[in-house]
Amino acid sequence: MGSGKWPKPFLLKLWALGCSLKLAIALASAATLLIMGGSLVMHYNPAIFSGMEQEIMGQWLPQAWSRAPLLVFWVPLSGLCILLFALNTLCCLIDWLTMLRVRWRKTGEYLVHAGFVLLTVAYLWGNLSGFRSGPHRLAPGDRMSIPNMPGYLLQLEEFTPQIEPGGRPLDMINKLVLWKNGRQVLQKTIRINHPLIYDGLVILPSSYGQDIQGFRFHMPGTGFVDLAPGSRLPISSDVTLVVHRFLADARQDRQGRVMEIGSRLNNPALQLSLLGPSGTIWQGWYFLRRQLPEGMVKAGIELRPVEPVLTTFSLLTINRDPGDKMALTGGFCITVGVIFAFFSFYRKRRISDRPEI
Repeated sequence: MGSGKWPKPFLLKLWALGCSLKLAIALASAATLLIMGGSLVMHYNPAIFSGMEQEIMGQWLPQAWSRAPLLVFWVPLSGLCILLFALNTLCCLIDWLTMLRVRWRKTGEYLVHAGFVLLTVAYLWGNLSGFRSGPHRLAPGDRMSIPNMPGYLLQLEEFTPQIEPGGRPLDMINKLVLWKNGRQVLQKTIRINHPLIYDGLVILPSSYGQDIQGFRFHMPGTGFVDLAPGSRLPISSDVTLVVHRFLADARQDRQGRVMEIGSRLNNPALQLSLLGPSGTIWQGWYFLRRQLPEGMVKAGIELRPVEPVLTTFSLLTINRDPGDKMALTGGFCITVGVIFAFFSFYRKRRISDRPEI
């Protein structure tokens, strides 16, 4: 003890404890009981646990703990049990590797051990340095920077929702392009349960919606025209109608100021101007429920409102799990280990190969 080193018998006892099957059973049982009890707490306290699936554990737990520590204490406690169980499993795996020549028949069981350790490390890694974000709203042609990943851009090229007659979405087909530092690295069409996966990123459609972009009019002698912000409609060889703004629900006060009331279609209005060779001929607001403004009538314009012009947007969730490849490897090890253990079970039983508890 004077040399600062632990006595060898103590280290041997500590290693034996780390490899103990009794310890593994106790830790697994404790984690199971905590999670079972916690699932009941979650059921009766949805306000506390509703965001658990939308955030990584490293972000959700501190917030939930500050709100109701007595309701969430089981989460870190069960996590500690699982981590200790993984450490116990790792000790058993290392102990098996040191005696591989005489214990090779247990390869299946220890492949399961290795898979469990890899899955635990991958989950811990992902919840410390990964992220979950969204839903992000993108219309066809839009680009967005991916959170927490500098240099990455996501572009939605096309979006086609498939709707059943009752209105329920059957599928949401998104054609995406992923850019990294100005270079296109991936182009993929994603749909429900078929995400884009790249460098730990998982991008998946979650829902969709529609916005009113502008309005469709019938113009005698011309036909149907769609007017939205940015539209330019030639009226004659030297006069052009320009659309500046569209408000789905607007109100004009006594001073003539126009204010937006809401995004639902109720009292739509367009801010327009007429441009001629020498500049602006007229500029003002056109409320579709009223008569055409005098300036448009003098220019010989006749517009008859028909229907709103809708644009469909997609809602995408963007998550990153840096441990995804490790988790995949762990799952593969478990699958192979289970198959191997299944076919070697009867042989081990015949030669009385039993674990020592």
